[in-house]
Amino acid sequence: EYKSYLRRMIGMTSETGNTSHYGYIADNITAPMPILYTLSSLLFLNMILSIIGNLFVLVAFTREKPLGDPLRIILGNLAASNIIIAVIGEPMVCISGFSGKWVFGDMGRKFEAYVVTTCGLVAMSLLAFVSVERLLRIIPSSCLKSIDKTRAARICSVIWVYNAIYAALPFFGIATWTSEGIGISNSISWDTNNPLDLAYVMAMMVTGYFLPLTTVVYCYHRILSFVRKAVDQIQTVAVPLEEQPKTDVTKVSATGADSSSVPAKSEDKSASDIGGEVSLIRSNRAPQISQAEAAMIFTSRKIKAAERKMIHIIAVMILTFFISWTPYTIVNLLVTFNKSGKFSKGLYATAPALFAKTSTFWSPLVYCFMDGEIRLAVLRVWGDVKRWIRITYFGGGQRIVT
Repeated sequence: EYKSYLRRMIGMTSETGNTSHYGYIADNITAPMPILYTLSSLLFLNMILSIIGNLFVLVAFTREKPLGDPLRIILGNLAASNIIIAVIGEPMVCISGFSGKWVFGDMGRKFEAYVVTTCGLVAMSLLAFVSVERLLRIIPSSCLKSIDKTRAARICSVIWVYNAIYAALPFFGIATWTSEGIGISNSISWDTNNPLDLAYVMAMMVTGYFLPLTTVVYCYHRILSFVRKAVDQIQTVAVPLEEQPKTDVTKVSATGADSSSVPAKSEDKSASDIGGEVSLIRSNRAPQISQAEAAMIFTSRKIKAAERKMIHIIAVMILTFFISWTPYTIVNLLVTFNKSGKFSKGLYATAPALFAKTSTFWSPLVYCFMDGEIRLAVLRVWGDVKRWIRITYFGGGQRIVT
């Protein structure tokens, strides 16, 4: 009895004894209800957080307009693709999980798989596009122009149209839509034996995962190398200046006069236009440090801080990319080349598929909220929402202190 329970839990056999190529009947889910409730509850929480986070980002982009136009357009499209998955795909999976069976029929299965596949491919393409846009903006190329507002909008449109057509090929006989794991999520059939279907599956893995990942890693590696090189070049001049000893202005001169009584001569212009930081540097350094040299020291410090922040953001970007999509890709590769393996059945196939959907939550958190300008814009929108709730439901017009 215990072994039978374990087999049902991982989806190796159905309760009626009939099996499909994934080890279960098409619309009957064989995993125990506690496991279904747990997975569905976690996905429901991810769905709520994804909708709220991405919706706030879209409203902030529309009203507050943080960042430059190209980056705002790309990240806005990324938030839109995440919202579509969270509003259409994830609720269907959650409802089926809580119901204990797939409740939307065969057309619903195909529709959910198509929407999630299309938006997933769009999100991956946009992440790669963000990397290229940042690279061209920081490191200008002689053969490629930087991306402006119009070009960004056109490229985003091409990404949507291309991936929508590419993901629709199973409707025209190239590969098929099918269920995954315990039957609450859907995708293309990864365990196909048809040469044409296999070519389509492998092409989707390359264009939907490996190519965007390679682009992200390459672009941010180039950006980081460029920033480090710029820091090293500035440090060759700034560091020797910073290491110069301070001069004791009360030191008595060789003639016996107190130098503090002699008016200090300065050939430099005032540093007030550079900022208080530069003035502070000049006051703490030797008198021979000019305004330009003090500004160079200040610039070196600022670039060092920017470099540390960039390293942190890049690490989080690549980490979340790997965490969300690598398990799902590995499982699909194993299923493609080992069709009878355990990873084509039950929770082994379902868990990575559901975990990949958490990318809808990580994206606004990493790509948007880690930027101070966007964070402030979202907080202003949140303040307006709280004010509206207070006025609408509590009848108060006073401003809420955020």
